[in-house]
Amino acid sequence: MASVNSAWAMIHQHLQEESHRVHSEIRNYPAPIPACDAQYSYLLEEREALSSELVRVRELMKKDTDSKDARSSVDAFLDFSNYLSDSAKREIRSLVDNEIQ
Repeated sequence: MASVNSAWAMIHQHLQEESHRVHSEIRNYPAPIPACDAQYSYLLEEREALSSELVRVRELMKKDTDSKDARSSVDAFLDFSNYLSDSAKREIRSLVDNEIQ
């Protein structure tokens, strides 16, 4: 179960880093910002999606489940997330797999 907790911590950390990156891009976006600026609108959408993923991770981190359920939750989240790189997903899955073996 410790590696599942570590997996959630890694997921949370990665999402927070992405969130900081997006917030920084928004903060440093050149003015003026026209209402129809597609890149700026995309950054705002990314910020909202990352915020939702972080809320979901925090909820899942609080759940007290057995390791099979916890593993399924981690896998489902990794499949769902658009903000974790493939290499980060492989690393997290490997961490959880090592606990099961």
